[in-house]
Amino acid sequence: MRFAVRKVGPDEKSRLQEIGELTALAYLADGLIDHAHPYVPQLRDAAARAQDAELLAMIDGERGEGSIVGTITLVPPGSPFIELAEDAEFELRMLAVSPIERGRGIGRTLTQAAMDRAVEQGARRIVLSTLDTMHAAHRLYERMGFRRREELDWVVVDNEDGSVTRVPLEHGEPPVGAVRLLAYSWEP
Repeated sequence: MRFAVRKVGPDEKSRLQEIGELTALAYLADGLIDHAHPYVPQLRDAAARAQDAELLAMIDGERGEGSIVGTITLVPPGSPFIELAEDAEFELRMLAVSPIERGRGIGRTLTQAAMDRAVEQGARRIVLSTLDTMHAAHRLYERMGFRRREELDWVVVDNEDGSVTRVPLEHGEPPVGAVRLLAYSWEP
């Protein structure tokens, strides 16, 4: 079976629901969140991402008619989904691969497709952040030419409404309840 990567538009309701559920499932399967975590609704809200960013999906089947096996969000300058990007930088967010499809290069292919689209749109730099515990993601991004940007690392505390509050590092250690995100950048 062959895979196709394509942009999913805001009018593709069933595909957006499938992407939202897959994204939440990937984070849940990795133990990054639980069902009660305030980030779950944002992970499931693929419609918002398709409206204010570029939502890419890898679909099982050459004509893009099968199941979605992975997704990534390409965040352009000015989007409300920016967490880390500044000025004309693009940002990659919410890379998710079906737990039963992992190890087949899907994450790498989606990341490369998003990078290619960003470069086509004039990206000077692409940034992303990832949890400090996501070691497989770190290896993937480093193999793809991203470099760590420790000066851009950030720490957040989750709020009940799904938003996050940035908090300063105290003596090099995050405060209790905070999550540390590692920053990476890539330049064409």
